[in-house]
Amino acid sequence: FLGRTARSTGSPKAMKKLADPEVWWDAIEPLLGDRRFTIALIVFALAGSLVVTVASEIGIRFFNTDWDNLLGYSVQRNRSWQPFFGLWIGFALATIVQGLVGAALLKIYSKPQCWLRGVAVAIVGSVPMYVGGLTLVLLPGILLFAIAFLISCAWWASGNRRLLGLSYGEAPEHVAVSLVVSGAFVALMAAGLPS
Repeated sequence: FLGRTARSTGSPKAMKKLADPEVWWDAIEPLLGDRRFTIALIVFALAGSLVVTVASEIGIRFFNTDWDNLLGYSVQRNRSWQPFFGLWIGFALATIVQGLVGAALLKIYSKPQCWLRGVAVAIVGSVPMYVGGLTLVLLPGILLFAIAFLISCAWWASGNRRLLGLSYGEAPEHVAVSLVVSGAFVALMAAGLPS
């Protein structure tokens, strides 16, 4: 669906249009009737999460900010790979769980539950974070990643309106509740993992 999205945006204005979530919703809405699209979404979530995780790992292993060694901002070349895989799977899983929680919450808004649409909103809405995650190579990139998270919140609200049928007043509330519930779920699950 990425190729379709890129082709639909035209020539020099392609990047600007790709930053508009409505272009993404236009591209994926016809695909939502196809169950195979679920696999594409999961692969997209894994790939986007991998980008964020690899950038973080490069930053941790190879770049030293020399900011404050007491706070841990130092190169950790010999650390284990367990945190890498934990972050990768955790980030991808958190996004998918957010979509499932978002779909489950639709009953509260008297809307039909559509699991695929909920997952699509969560994963495609995470595109700004997947792109912003590249900045995590250097420690100050965390600030840009935080801004990317806020942009993703706007994308999720846009997707809630467009794909889930929520009103302008309901969409931001739905984003907040789905983030809190899915975040709590993933935190509880992570607490059960061996450290």
